[in-house]
Amino acid sequence: MKARFTIQGIFIAAFLILLPGGMLAQNTQQYYIDINATVERKVTPDELYLSIKISEKEYKGKKSLEELQEAMIGALKENRIDIPSCLTLSYMGSEVSYKIFSTKMKPKTEATYTLKLHDAATMQQVIASLEKRGISNVELEKTVYTKKNELKSEMGIEAMKQAQQEARVLAGAIGQEIGKAMSINSSMHGGQPDVRMYKRNVKFASIDEAIEEDSATAINIGQITYILYVNVRFELK
Repeated sequence: MKARFTIQGIFIAAFLILLPGGMLAQNTQQYYIDINATVERKVTPDELYLSIKISEKEYKGKKSLEELQEAMIGALKENRIDIPSCLTLSYMGSEVSYKIFSTKMKPKTEATYTLKLHDAATMQQVIASLEKRGISNVELEKTVYTKKNELKSEMGIEAMKQAQQEARVLAGAIGQEIGKAMSINSSMHGGQPDVRMYKRNVKFASIDEAIEEDSATAINIGQITYILYVNVRFELK
């Protein structure tokens, strides 16, 4: 009876002969499971930046820029704001224009300040104090959450625990166990807050009445949303 060999059989036989010490080839294919986990957090910003603009031309009685600055400083001191560390000058300028059909000069001097605060309640009080002094060109420029790195670490731990638990459940359903993590990838998105201030649009008989009512009306600050995505590859055994 003649022996019959296929091309594949000859290749395997030759390979086994070439292995040192008579070692047999083993299956090195690695089985694994990929898991995706997502963690979302909403946080309240702990730094609020107000833009305060003062301009000579906007006020009756032609108050000088220095007088308006003193009024602004008074409003901040009234609310116990640490002025040297919280208030910075963003812009100061002066220009001269002419009225139509007239050679009379119309000077315009203005300054813009950035005020850093840490909570909405203080911001509300500052705005009310500024309005009481005739300074109403104020807007919320941006909000910041300063503990982003700590938050990212917390979210990463939570996402990894979720991924590990899900991998164990799925592997256990087919009678297997998970081993070590073969690869870990993560990315964090978000950080763009919904910046908004809510006030009731009501007409009042006097400015004092408006300020008193405005002080009782809450200002809501949009929260900042962060989303962390994690992909983990666990070995199966």
